[in-house]
Formats: sequence, C-alpha cells, structure tokens
Amino acid sequence: MLIRDKRFSASQVKQGLVDWSVAHSGYEDRSYLGMSRIHECPRVLYTDFINGRREWDVSHHMMCYLGYLFERDIKERLKGIGLYAEFSEREVVAEFDERFRGHIDGELLDGSLLEIKSVTQARIDTIRATQRIPMRNFEQVQCYLRHGHYERALVVYVARDTNELYVAQVKPVVEVADKLDRKARDVLAAIDAGEAPVCVCGKCEV
Repeated sequence: MLIRDKRFSASQVKQGLVDWSVAHSGYEDRSYLGMSRIHECPRVLYTDFINGRREWDVSHHMMCYLGYLFERDIKERLKGIGLYAEFSEREVVAEFDERFRGHIDGELLDGSLLEIKSVTQARIDTIRATQRIPMRNFEQVQCYLRHGHYERALVVYVARDTNELYVAQVKPVVEVADKLDRKARDVLAAIDAGEAPVCVCGKCEV
C-alpha cells in the first residue's frame, strides 16, 4: 500500500537498509571453537571462547551479509545446473570434543564437500597464479574433510567486483589435519584449565 501523504528521506531509507542488514547479517556469537577460525592465534581463540567474540561494527556486519549473499547465489546457480545437493548444509563436529565444530556450505550430488568464498578479483588472480588457496581456507577445509569424512572438497571462489569464478579441488592431507586437531585440543585444554595459551601472532593484548 502506498503512503502518498508522506515522503521518506534519503537518510531514512539508508538507515533502514543498514539496520535491516545488520539484523540479518548472519552473525553468530558462537559458544564453541569454530573450525573456520582454526588458523587464528591460540590466544585469540581462547579469549573469544571465554569472553565471547568481540562486538562487530557495521562494516563487519555488512561484509558478513555480503558473504552470505554470494553463498546463496552460488548455491542457486549450482541447483540450476543440477549439481547441488538440497538441504546438505550441516554441522560438522569433532569426535574428540564436541566443542570443536563448524558449519559446511553443503555438498554436491557426487558427495563432494562444497565451500564457497566471496573474494576480490585480485585474490582470484593470486590463487590462479600460485595455484594455492589461502592457508586459512585450506586449514578450514582440512578440518571439514576429516571430521565430515569427505574424500575431497571443491572450493568455489566468486569475485565480488567482477563475478569471475575459480574452483579449487582440495584433498585431505593427514599431517595438516593432525596438526590442526592438536591445536584445537591444546586450546580446549587451556580453556578447561583457565590458563590462556601463549600468543603466537604478536598482536594480542596482554
């Protein structure tokens, strides 16, 4: 229904869009050790688990919203070509401790793990040139492969600025998964003991 006796200001429209985007950004204050963040400093992982994730500003929410926007779009495209397994999103939980977990983006119909990342064209150019995906993505996928019991993953990169696509195949690497499991165990043991682990990034506030 049109409201003809009232004019909405540009600032009202903008603020309404911002508020809605923040409220629906997909942000979660997770009470577990996330596999998607296992690349981070043990001290940061410990602190965020104990105190809760640091509060996000509007820009963080906007980037999160944008990430989920592209994720939904890629899934729709995969459905359109008959490759995406409907309702395959699920939570992957480590057998050694249920506090170490992560949410996968889904699966393809051949049983492959699907991970979707929205990046810049420059990032795709770097991945193509080096034939290596970012280490944080690689380590996240290694955790999903092991604890989700997958034989391979396909990581779909979509450029936010050009819509170019790049798809990388990732196979399980036992040594890497073992290292990440040890890191997760150490962080969780520190949480149980109430003793913060040593900072390895050099950026943590003491």
